[in-house]
Amino acid sequence: MSELVLDYKERGEVRQYGFGVKLFFLYFLNVCDWFCTQVLIDTGRFHEANPFMAWIMEYPIVAFFVKCVLPLSLSIFIWLFYKIFKLEQNKFTNFFIYSGVVVYTAVIVVHIINFIHLYTS
Repeated sequence: MSELVLDYKERGEVRQYGFGVKLFFLYFLNVCDWFCTQVLIDTGRFHEANPFMAWIMEYPIVAFFVKCVLPLSLSIFIWLFYKIFKLEQNKFTNFFIYSGVVVYTAVIVVHIINFIHLYTS
């Protein structure tokens, strides 16, 4: 086992995650954002910063559809499109996926700070 790990490290290969895994991770961060936002809004001490989403968040069923169902459908459609047409990942698609991950990670960090602020004050 250790020889396999050493051999892998010696070759200097970088693990490439599949396109579907990247899309799922982006979707997961999106759902985490929705859930954290909803919990923080329900405390009454926070509000949605985006005016359009603030209106949508007033209607829980609509918010669930817009933040969970619609992105999942779109992610599956994009993944199937790539699979059916045998498209390869490229720098363009990776740039957009990684940009989304960076943005959502920053939003999740803000949510964590807000949760810390909420429960320590």
